[in-house]
Amino acid sequence: MRTLLADAERVLVQGITGAAGRRHAVNMRAYGTPIVAGVTPGRGDTEIDGIPVFDTVAEAVEATGATATVAFLPPSAAASGLIEAAEAGLRLAVCATEGVPVHDALVALDYARRAGMCVFGPNTAGLMVPGQLSLGFLPTNVAFPGPCAVLSKSGTLSYEVVLELTRVGVGQSAWIVVGGDSVKGSTFADVLPMVLSDPRAQALALVGEIGGTDEEDVAELLAATALPCVALMAGRTAPQGVAMGHAGAMISESRGSYGSKATALQAARVKIATSPATLARALAEALEPVPA
Repeated sequence: MRTLLADAERVLVQGITGAAGRRHAVNMRAYGTPIVAGVTPGRGDTEIDGIPVFDTVAEAVEATGATATVAFLPPSAAASGLIEAAEAGLRLAVCATEGVPVHDALVALDYARRAGMCVFGPNTAGLMVPGQLSLGFLPTNVAFPGPCAVLSKSGTLSYEVVLELTRVGVGQSAWIVVGGDSVKGSTFADVLPMVLSDPRAQALALVGEIGGTDEEDVAELLAATALPCVALMAGRTAPQGVAMGHAGAMISESRGSYGSKATALQAARVKIATSPATLARALAEALEPVPA
């Protein structure tokens, strides 16, 4: 996607000296992502597999011109890490951290919004432009470039969806996991305009779940587009008022249930699939050329 590629022109990794940060930084760089720096307080003037490490985000930005960050930070440090990234002028942040305290996340995301930094997560597996860019830890071996955008709350369920799309020969223009937390930086509705502005995107796979109103909110936008869309949602049999898996997957009041989401999406002409395989087949059919 044009916006993501531009914002991730030069990428740093916060927490690069940790096990997860180091492993995923190397993997992202091997995929072609321009990893230019790492940040770990107290570990400045060192290297991780040839990647220079700095004590602060500001120092890394000044030395390398970094424009984006992927943060592998402990829950207690994730919010301050996002604020530090926003203060340094970064345009994009992907926060993989799970379990960030809700109040901390609210403060950090509000600061990032006011600073103009787009945030994915917390608790996201990341995003990918297949063949060009990987930010986070999405499995690059199951994706390939093509016409279908994938938007998901769940990382692991989207792995299955992308694998099935690939099996039926449908490549992906972008694969974006916004995360399943109730408090997060970007929602489906925030991301959909990026998808619609990408000329490569000719269809959309929407991977949702019970809880929150992301699916209902994006349905209002999808109703105004001609983009073929198929949705798969987890939690059809989940009881009301009980959190299931993701922190945001809890039904409350009249919105957030499987039924309310399905109703809203179907009213927007979105097909509802019952499995990753049926979703992939439906999108493959939608993308078939119309006979002359």
